[in-house]
Amino acid sequence: MKKFLLVMFAALCCAVTSFAADECPKGWTLDIDAALKKAKAENKKVYLLFTGSDWCGYCIRLKNDVFSKKDFKKIAQKSLVPVYFDFPHKKEISPAQMKIQLQWAKKFGVRGYPTAVILDANGNKIGEIGGYRPAKAYINELKKFTGSKNGKKK
Repeated sequence: MKKFLLVMFAALCCAVTSFAADECPKGWTLDIDAALKKAKAENKKVYLLFTGSDWCGYCIRLKNDVFSKKDFKKIAQKSLVPVYFDFPHKKEISPAQMKIQLQWAKKFGVRGYPTAVILDANGNKIGEIGGYRPAKAYINELKKFTGSKNGKKK
């Protein structure tokens, strides 16, 4: 717990000194409230990713090895609203965004990166995928929470 708090405090300190625009990958959002509304309207799940995009080796591998795969993109498009919560060391995150990210990390007990939390449209946790797995294993794990097979809802 101390380690988690130390990491979160360090991230917050970095955020307080920076005011650059927040960034996320194309097709993802930083806005959890908008994601929940969209998930409800489209009968989807929210895929909430906690990552360290510029320093976490497994986060970088997850991005390169999993998120680039056609199968992941298909599931994400049909079943998920992806939310990107980044805790970088070199990039700048606004204090307001960092505060939101820290609140959600605390709510779900995130202790390491990468961690994906899958929510229903009401914001209730229905699953979690912690750490890195090769693409096929990661996508199979994700399918358990989305109710999808090959990107198609059951």
